Amino acid sequence: MGRQPRSTSCSVTTRPMSGTWSPSQPSFTTSCRRATVRRFRHRLQGGTMRMEQPCSQIWKSAGLTHIGLVRQSNQDAFAVLNECGLWIVADGMGGRAGGEVASRLAVETIASSCDSLGPYPQRHHPDHPSQENPSTALREAIRVANQAIRVEAIAQPVLAGMGTTVVVLHLRAAPSSKPDSAPLAQATQATIAHLGDSRAYLLRDRSLTRLTRDHSWVEDQIRQGLLSPDEALTHPLRHMLTSALGTEAAATPVLSTHLLQPGDRVLLCTDGLTKMLDDAQILDALLQAGHVPQTACQILVERANQRGGEDNTTVVVVCCETARDQKTRKPGQR
Repeated sequence: MGRQPRSTSCSVTTRPMSGTWSPSQPSFTTSCRRATVRRFRHRLQGGTMRMEQPCSQIWKSAGLTHIGLVRQSNQDAFAVLNECGLWIVADGMGGRAGGEVASRLAVETIASSCDSLGPYPQRHHPDHPSQENPSTALREAIRVANQAIRVEAIAQPVLAGMGTTVVVLHLRAAPSSKPDSAPLAQATQATIAHLGDSRAYLLRDRSLTRLTRDHSWVEDQIRQGLLSPDEALTHPLRHMLTSALGTEAAATPVLSTHLLQPGDRVLLCTDGLTKMLDDAQILDALLQAGHVPQTACQILVERANQRGGEDNTTVVVVCCETARDQKTRKPGQR
Protein backbone atom coordinates (compact mmCIF):
# COMPACT_ATOMS: atom_id res chain seq x y z
CA MET A 1 0.00 0.00 0.00
CA GLY A 2 1.35 3.45 -0.87
CA ARG A 3 0.38 6.75 0.63
CA GLN A 4 1.07 10.06 -1.04
CA PRO A 5 3.10 12.79 0.69
CA ARG A 6 1.03 14.22 3.47
CA SER A 7 1.02 17.20 5.77
CA THR A 8 1.73 15.39 8.97
CA SER A 9 1.06 15.75 12.60
CA CYS A 10 -3.06 17.55 15.75
CA SER A 11 -2.18 18.05 19.07
CA VAL A 12 -4.52 16.79 21.71
CA THR A 13 -2.50 18.67 24.25
CA THR A 14 -2.70 22.56 25.93
CA ARG A 15 -0.86 23.17 29.19
CA PRO A 16 2.05 21.79 31.22
CA MET A 17 1.58 18.91 33.62
CA SER A 18 3.95 17.11 35.94
CA GLY A 19 3.68 14.96 39.01
CA THR A 20 4.69 11.84 40.88
CA TRP A 21 2.55 8.76 41.31
CA SER A 22 3.18 5.81 43.64
CA PRO A 23 0.74 2.99 42.93
CA SER A 24 -0.09 -0.04 45.00
CA GLN A 25 -0.22 -3.17 42.89
CA PRO A 26 -3.82 -4.38 43.47
CA SER A 27 -5.57 -1.13 42.48
CA PHE A 28 -3.32 -0.10 39.63
CA THR A 29 -5.34 -0.94 36.53
CA THR A 30 -8.47 0.76 37.86
CA SER A 31 -6.54 3.95 38.56
CA CYS A 32 -4.98 3.75 35.13
CA ARG A 33 -8.34 3.58 33.38
CA ARG A 34 -9.69 6.60 35.26
CA ALA A 35 -6.60 8.60 34.35
CA THR A 36 -6.45 7.63 30.70
CA VAL A 37 -8.55 10.21 28.88
CA ARG A 38 -8.06 13.25 31.05
CA ARG A 39 -4.28 13.06 31.31
CA PHE A 40 -3.11 13.50 27.73
CA ARG A 41 -4.73 16.83 26.79
CA HIS A 42 -1.61 18.87 27.44
CA ARG A 43 0.88 20.44 25.07
CA LEU A 44 3.86 19.88 27.35
CA GLN A 45 3.52 16.92 29.65
CA GLY A 46 5.79 15.37 32.18
CA GLY A 47 5.71 13.17 35.21
CA THR A 48 7.41 10.56 37.33
CA MET A 49 6.21 7.02 37.90
CA ARG A 50 7.74 5.34 40.97
CA MET A 51 7.25 1.64 41.67
CA GLU A 52 7.71 1.51 45.43
CA GLN A 53 7.11 -2.24 45.60
CA PRO A 54 8.47 -4.68 44.76
CA CYS A 55 11.39 -2.80 43.16
CA SER A 56 12.57 0.78 43.13
CA GLN A 57 12.18 1.55 39.44
CA ILE A 58 11.48 5.14 38.45
CA TRP A 59 10.27 6.17 34.99
CA LYS A 60 10.44 9.87 34.30
CA SER A 61 8.85 11.16 31.12
CA ALA A 62 7.74 14.22 29.21
CA GLY A 63 6.19 15.01 25.85
CA LEU A 64 6.10 18.11 23.65
CA THR A 65 4.45 18.98 20.34
CA HIS A 66 4.99 22.03 18.12
CA ILE A 67 3.29 23.14 14.91
CA GLY A 68 6.63 24.03 13.32
CA LEU A 69 7.38 27.02 11.11
CA VAL A 70 5.61 26.03 7.89
CA ARG A 71 2.39 24.12 8.58
CA GLN A 72 -0.91 25.90 9.24
CA SER A 73 -2.17 23.25 11.66
CA ASN A 74 -0.75 20.64 14.00
CA GLN A 75 -1.86 17.14 13.06
CA ASP A 76 0.26 15.33 15.64
CA ALA A 77 -1.11 13.82 18.83
CA PHE A 78 0.56 12.20 21.82
CA ALA A 79 -0.16 10.76 25.25
CA VAL A 80 2.03 10.62 28.35
CA LEU A 81 0.37 8.15 30.73
CA ASN A 82 2.89 7.43 33.46
CA GLU A 83 0.25 5.74 35.61
CA CYS A 84 -0.24 3.09 32.94
CA GLY A 85 3.38 2.83 31.89
CA LEU A 86 2.11 3.89 28.46
CA TRP A 87 3.30 6.50 25.93
CA ILE A 88 1.86 7.14 22.45
CA VAL A 89 2.81 9.34 19.48
CA ALA A 90 0.73 9.68 16.29
CA ASP A 91 1.16 11.69 13.09
CA GLY A 92 -2.02 12.29 11.10
CA MET A 93 -2.52 12.58 7.35
CA GLY A 94 -5.38 13.21 4.97
CA GLY A 95 -5.79 16.97 4.90
CA ARG A 96 -6.02 19.38 7.80
CA ALA A 97 -9.28 18.06 9.26
CA GLY A 98 -8.61 14.41 8.51
CA GLY A 99 -5.10 14.34 9.92
CA GLU A 100 -6.14 15.96 13.18
CA VAL A 101 -9.08 13.59 13.63
CA ALA A 102 -7.13 10.45 12.76
CA SER A 103 -4.22 11.08 15.13
CA ARG A 104 -6.55 12.13 17.96
CA LEU A 105 -8.71 9.03 17.50
CA ALA A 106 -5.64 6.81 17.45
CA VAL A 107 -4.25 8.19 20.70
CA GLU A 108 -7.58 8.25 22.52
CA THR A 109 -8.61 4.77 21.41
CA ILE A 110 -5.28 3.10 22.13
CA ALA A 111 -5.07 4.76 25.54
CA SER A 112 -8.57 3.72 26.56
CA SER A 113 -8.12 0.21 25.12
CA CYS A 114 -5.02 -0.46 27.23
CA ASP A 115 -6.70 -0.19 30.63
CA SER A 116 -5.64 -3.75 31.48
CA LEU A 117 -1.97 -2.83 31.26
CA GLY A 118 0.07 -1.62 34.20
CA PRO A 119 3.66 -1.50 35.46
CA TYR A 120 3.51 -4.90 37.16
CA PRO A 121 3.32 -8.35 35.52
CA GLN A 122 -0.16 -9.58 36.33
CA ARG A 123 -0.78 -13.15 37.46
CA HIS A 124 -3.80 -15.27 38.28
CA HIS A 125 -6.04 -13.62 35.69
CA PRO A 126 -6.86 -16.44 33.23
CA ASP A 127 -9.84 -14.50 31.83
CA HIS A 128 -7.66 -11.51 30.91
CA PRO A 129 -4.71 -12.78 28.85
CA SER A 130 -3.68 -9.25 27.82
CA GLN A 131 -2.62 -8.64 31.42
CA GLU A 132 0.00 -11.34 30.89
CA ASN A 133 1.09 -10.19 27.44
CA PRO A 134 1.50 -6.48 26.59
CA SER A 135 2.03 -7.36 22.92
CA THR A 136 -1.45 -8.89 22.79
CA ALA A 137 -3.00 -5.83 24.41
CA LEU A 138 -1.21 -3.36 22.11
CA ARG A 139 -2.05 -5.35 18.99
CA GLU A 140 -5.73 -5.38 19.95
CA ALA A 141 -5.72 -1.67 20.87
CA ILE A 142 -4.28 -0.79 17.46
CA ARG A 143 -6.88 -2.98 15.75
CA VAL A 144 -9.67 -1.13 17.58
CA ALA A 145 -8.11 2.25 16.73
CA ASN A 146 -7.88 1.31 13.06
CA GLN A 147 -11.56 0.40 13.06
CA ALA A 148 -12.52 3.64 14.85
CA ILE A 149 -10.71 5.75 12.25
CA ARG A 150 -12.34 3.92 9.34
CA VAL A 151 -15.82 4.17 10.88
CA GLU A 152 -15.39 7.91 11.41
CA ALA A 153 -14.23 8.37 7.82
CA ILE A 154 -17.35 6.62 6.55
CA ALA A 155 -19.60 8.70 8.82
CA GLN A 156 -18.01 11.96 7.63
CA PRO A 157 -17.15 11.86 3.90
CA VAL A 158 -15.02 14.99 4.26
CA LEU A 159 -12.59 12.81 6.26
CA ALA A 160 -12.31 10.12 3.57
CA GLY A 161 -8.74 8.91 3.14
CA MET A 162 -7.53 10.01 6.55
CA GLY A 163 -4.99 7.95 8.43
CA THR A 164 -2.16 8.22 10.92
CA THR A 165 1.14 6.75 11.94
CA VAL A 166 1.51 5.52 15.49
CA VAL A 167 4.27 4.39 17.82
CA VAL A 168 3.44 3.06 21.28
CA LEU A 169 5.71 2.26 24.23
CA HIS A 170 4.64 0.22 27.24
CA LEU A 171 6.91 -0.33 30.24
CA ARG A 172 6.54 -2.66 33.18
CA ALA A 173 8.71 -4.43 35.69
CA ALA A 174 10.28 -7.41 33.95
CA PRO A 175 8.55 -10.63 35.03
CA SER A 176 10.56 -13.17 36.97
CA SER A 177 11.06 -16.68 35.64
CA LYS A 178 9.65 -17.96 38.93
CA PRO A 179 5.83 -17.72 39.04
CA ASP A 180 5.56 -16.62 42.66
CA SER A 181 8.57 -14.34 42.86
CA ALA A 182 8.73 -10.56 42.67
CA PRO A 183 9.80 -8.77 39.47
CA LEU A 184 13.53 -8.57 38.99
CA ALA A 185 15.08 -5.56 40.67
CA GLN A 186 16.25 -2.86 38.28
CA ALA A 187 14.81 -4.59 35.19
CA THR A 188 12.20 -3.02 32.92
CA GLN A 189 10.45 -4.73 30.02
CA ALA A 190 9.66 -2.42 27.11
CA THR A 191 7.11 -3.37 24.46
CA ILE A 192 6.95 -1.23 21.32
CA ALA A 193 4.27 -1.30 18.62
CA HIS A 194 4.34 0.87 15.53
CA LEU A 195 2.91 1.58 12.09
CA GLY A 196 4.22 4.19 9.67
CA ASP A 197 7.31 6.37 10.00
CA SER A 198 7.04 7.63 13.57
CA ARG A 199 10.03 6.19 15.40
CA ALA A 200 11.34 4.84 18.68
CA TYR A 201 14.99 5.23 19.71
CA LEU A 202 17.00 3.85 22.63
CA LEU A 203 19.84 5.84 24.19
CA ARG A 204 22.19 3.64 26.21
CA ASP A 205 25.78 4.36 27.24
CA ARG A 206 25.94 7.42 24.96
CA SER A 207 24.93 5.32 21.94
CA LEU A 208 21.65 5.82 20.03
CA THR A 209 19.86 2.82 18.49
CA ARG A 210 16.74 2.95 16.36
CA LEU A 211 14.19 0.43 17.66
CA THR A 212 11.75 0.75 14.73
CA ARG A 213 12.00 0.68 10.95
CA ASP A 214 9.95 3.11 8.89
CA HIS A 215 7.03 1.66 6.94
CA SER A 216 7.80 3.74 3.86
CA TRP A 217 8.60 3.24 0.21
CA VAL A 218 12.12 4.63 0.49
CA GLU A 219 12.89 2.43 3.51
CA ASP A 220 11.87 -0.63 1.49
CA GLN A 221 14.13 0.49 -1.35
CA ILE A 222 17.04 0.96 1.05
CA ARG A 223 16.57 -2.54 2.49
CA GLN A 224 16.62 -4.01 -1.02
CA GLY A 225 19.79 -2.11 -1.89
CA LEU A 226 18.01 -0.09 -4.58
CA LEU A 227 18.39 3.27 -2.87
CA SER A 228 21.06 4.76 -0.63
CA PRO A 229 20.16 6.55 2.63
CA ASP A 230 21.44 9.82 1.14
CA GLU A 231 19.30 9.39 -1.98
CA ALA A 232 16.26 8.66 0.19
CA LEU A 233 16.55 12.04 1.91
CA THR A 234 15.59 13.91 -1.26
CA HIS A 235 13.62 11.28 -3.19
CA PRO A 236 10.20 12.56 -4.39
CA LEU A 237 8.50 9.52 -2.82
CA ARG A 238 10.21 9.86 0.56
CA HIS A 239 6.89 10.65 2.28
CA MET A 240 5.00 7.67 0.85
CA LEU A 241 4.01 5.21 3.57
CA THR A 242 3.51 1.50 3.05
CA SER A 243 1.54 1.02 6.27
CA ALA A 244 -0.56 3.26 8.52
CA LEU A 245 -3.64 3.26 10.73
CA GLY A 246 -6.98 3.81 8.99
CA THR A 247 -5.81 3.28 5.43
CA GLU A 248 -6.58 -0.44 5.19
CA ALA A 249 -9.26 -2.75 6.60
CA ALA A 250 -6.69 -4.52 8.77
CA ALA A 251 -3.80 -2.91 10.63
CA THR A 252 -0.81 -5.11 11.42
CA PRO A 253 1.65 -3.36 13.72
CA VAL A 254 5.24 -4.45 14.16
CA LEU A 255 5.90 -5.36 17.80
CA SER A 256 9.17 -5.80 19.63
CA THR A 257 10.23 -6.39 23.23
CA HIS A 258 13.37 -5.04 24.88
CA LEU A 259 14.91 -5.24 28.35
CA LEU A 260 15.84 -1.78 29.61
CA GLN A 261 18.55 -0.93 32.10
CA PRO A 262 18.75 1.90 34.63
CA GLY A 263 20.03 4.96 32.81
CA ASP A 264 18.37 4.07 29.50
CA ARG A 265 16.32 6.72 27.71
CA VAL A 266 13.64 6.03 25.10
CA LEU A 267 12.56 8.61 22.51
CA LEU A 268 9.31 8.45 20.53
CA CYS A 269 8.97 10.99 17.72
CA THR A 270 7.20 11.96 14.51
CA ASP A 271 9.03 12.53 11.25
CA GLY A 272 8.90 16.27 11.89
CA LEU A 273 11.97 15.62 14.04
CA THR A 274 13.76 13.07 11.88
CA LYS A 275 13.36 15.13 8.69
CA MET A 276 15.19 18.01 10.37
CA LEU A 277 17.76 16.15 12.51
CA ASP A 278 19.81 13.08 11.69
CA ASP A 279 20.56 10.41 14.30
CA ALA A 280 23.85 12.03 15.34
CA GLN A 281 22.10 15.35 15.96
CA ILE A 282 19.34 13.64 17.94
CA LEU A 283 21.97 11.90 20.07
CA ASP A 284 23.73 15.20 20.75
CA ALA A 285 20.47 16.81 21.89
CA LEU A 286 19.62 13.94 24.23
CA LEU A 287 23.09 13.91 25.76
CA GLN A 288 22.96 17.66 26.33
CA ALA A 289 19.64 17.30 28.17
CA GLY A 290 20.95 14.60 30.48
CA HIS A 291 18.32 12.73 32.47
CA VAL A 292 15.71 15.52 32.38
CA PRO A 293 12.93 14.52 29.94
CA GLN A 294 11.35 17.99 29.77
CA THR A 295 14.69 19.53 28.81
CA ALA A 296 15.29 16.83 26.19
CA CYS A 297 11.91 17.51 24.58
CA GLN A 298 12.50 21.25 24.49
CA ILE A 299 15.99 20.95 22.98
CA LEU A 300 14.85 18.50 20.30
CA VAL A 301 11.91 20.66 19.20
CA GLU A 302 13.97 23.86 19.27
CA ARG A 303 16.66 22.31 17.08
CA ALA A 304 14.12 20.96 14.60
CA ASN A 305 12.69 24.46 14.26
CA GLN A 306 16.14 26.01 14.01
CA ARG A 307 16.79 23.81 10.98
CA GLY A 308 13.58 24.92 9.26
CA GLY A 309 10.66 23.41 11.18
CA GLU A 310 9.15 22.11 7.94
CA ASP A 311 6.61 19.89 9.69
CA ASN A 312 4.88 19.49 13.02
CA THR A 313 7.29 18.00 15.55
CA THR A 314 6.28 15.79 18.46
CA VAL A 315 8.62 14.07 20.90
CA VAL A 316 8.18 11.95 24.01
CA VAL A 317 11.19 11.08 26.19
CA VAL A 318 11.14 8.39 28.90
CA CYS A 319 14.06 7.90 31.33
CA CYS A 320 14.48 4.68 33.31
CA GLU A 321 16.20 5.01 36.68
CA THR A 322 16.30 3.56 40.16
CA ALA A 323 15.72 5.52 43.33
CA ARG A 324 19.44 5.23 44.08
CA ASP A 325 20.34 6.67 40.64
CA GLN A 326 18.07 9.63 41.21
CA LYS A 327 19.56 10.40 44.63
CA THR A 328 23.22 10.03 43.64
CA ARG A 329 23.19 11.73 40.23
CA LYS A 330 24.71 15.19 40.40
CA PRO A 331 22.88 18.16 38.85
CA GLY A 332 23.63 18.31 35.13
CA GLN A 333 25.16 14.80 35.08
CA ARG A 334 24.45 12.94 31.85
